[in-house]
Amino acid sequence: MSQSFTVFINFDGNCKQAVEFYSKVFGVNPGMNMTYANAPADPNNPMPASFADKIMYTDLKIAGANVMFSDVPPDTEHNFGTNIILNISTSDENELRKWFDNLQDGGHIIMPLGETFFAKMYGMVADKFGICWNLLLEA
Repeated sequence: MSQSFTVFINFDGNCKQAVEFYSKVFGVNPGMNMTYANAPADPNNPMPASFADKIMYTDLKIAGANVMFSDVPPDTEHNFGTNIILNISTSDENELRKWFDNLQDGGHIIMPLGETFFAKMYGMVADKFGICWNLLLEA
């Protein structure tokens, strides 16, 4: 069984500039870089054209750790101090479900566990302390 833990930092439209800054500071290059225009269209939640060039996902290896970055989608609340999401993944589906169920106790589900275009199983939950968690099943 494999596991990993990653920090996910959200930005309010200036993710590209932040990643360029951190790349320069730490002397590293971004890994995968996906804009909202690159993601499959969601007919239930269309993305405004003005948001197409915003970052949906990119990452940097900083001091050996993977740090992920994203611009929050339009109409999503963004607050400094609550813009960090903890990302945890596992190859064990039962463990993932247990973590998700335990984290939602006293908290609330932001995105239920399910298949997405980027994962066999993914969900997002805010725990009772207001900490947001991305939970991902590794292939």
